[in-house]
Amino acid sequence: MLASVPLFLLVASCTGQKIEVVGPSPAAAAPQPVQPGGASQVAGFAAIAQPTFQYIFAPPSVVLGQVPAPPTVKQPSSLALQALVEGHKRLEVTPLPSTDGTVALAFVETSTVSVRWGAVMIPAERKLFARFATDASLGNWLIVIDDVKVTDGRDPVPLTAYRWPRKDVEVYSDCGIPPQFVIDKCTDAFYGASETVLLYKPGNEAGQ
Repeated sequence: MLASVPLFLLVASCTGQKIEVVGPSPAAAAPQPVQPGGASQVAGFAAIAQPTFQYIFAPPSVVLGQVPAPPTVKQPSSLALQALVEGHKRLEVTPLPSTDGTVALAFVETSTVSVRWGAVMIPAERKLFARFATDASLGNWLIVIDDVKVTDGRDPVPLTAYRWPRKDVEVYSDCGIPPQFVIDKCTDAFYGASETVLLYKPGNEAGQ
């Protein structure tokens, strides 16, 4: 499901690049006229540098500069969930700056063409989905960016960002989150319900 792609298409500078995070430049953060009632509705998005500062899942009012963006910082909830990921030499987890009440994490798995992609990343993500679902204090939104960096061959899969409101993660937990690499009906429904953005890298074709 690519409903968000037309508004939030981003471009990465190289295949399999490390995810970078930076703060907005003064120009990007310049105040804009506030629309009545708009500022209170601006939430649930994150920031990423690919290769320059970009918001992902921000509403059009922020993208177009009609409403000033609220602060995006590495939230304590994102740092807390990152700390739960067991160390693995093939997996890097990066907390992203996000709005208040929003967990935002980027997962990058290093792999080869002969290894099943996601074998390390997916179990780690599902552990955090389950933890988020059981603790309402972590926030109202969950954003996950994931990618597999292929070291010995072509990487046709773009960075992909997903966003879920809390209720969707709780439904997934109640349905049953399989701990391993299994695509069951609960997982299929969970990803089908997400807002999805492809963060393109050179050489990718739309829809891959």
